[in-house]
Amino acid sequence: MFRHLVLLLATALVAAACSGEEPVVTTDLASPEQVVAEWFAALAEGDLPELDAVTDPANVALAAGAENAFSVDQMKAVVETGLPAATRRSYWNSFGDSFVEFLGAELDEIVVSGTEEFSVDDVDFAAVFVMRQGQDSEIIVRRTDTGWVVDMVATVGPALAVQIRRLVDSIVRHGDDAAAFAYATIAVQSLGAGLARQPANRALELELEAIEDLPIDLSR
Repeated sequence: MFRHLVLLLATALVAAACSGEEPVVTTDLASPEQVVAEWFAALAEGDLPELDAVTDPANVALAAGAENAFSVDQMKAVVETGLPAATRRSYWNSFGDSFVEFLGAELDEIVVSGTEEFSVDDVDFAAVFVMRQGQDSEIIVRRTDTGWVVDMVATVGPALAVQIRRLVDSIVRHGDDAAAFAYATIAVQSLGAGLARQPANRALELELEAIEDLPIDLSR
């Protein structure tokens, strides 16, 4: 069900790694590196509570919902609690298996090789570089009130931008205010982070602008 998301992730990671820009790597950002290392370890072990701890439920739901054409009612139901446990377990198991195939290495063999911090509209992010066949790829993490989390929408969003925009548009126009505000905010912040890493991605920029133009006030 979720296998295609890894192919999209592969596209996003390769595009980020091949952006042609030389990263300015900071030296004292153990927390972003640690959360990515813990994410890989949890994927390898199928540790659902740990996967929940190092990600954001609504953020994961938006990535999965965009990829799998979830309905507005489904997205409204998971805005607070995220995907049901059985769905999350299936999602992460499939994701982990396919990611191993993409990387050409077991999850516990992946090397986290550096971090670059950046901000978008006063939200702190970090690109965490992982070694894949001798070159760096990126996982994007976001700082929250309780610490760093893997941002799935920022990481896979550049390849899912059209689907994300369509889903958020439907939620804004047909969902309740709480769901509309939550998912539109995630989309703008996380796709903004993806665009910061891929500034030449005009298609992503246009989809982000379309989300920002939706009839919802995100300034509150």
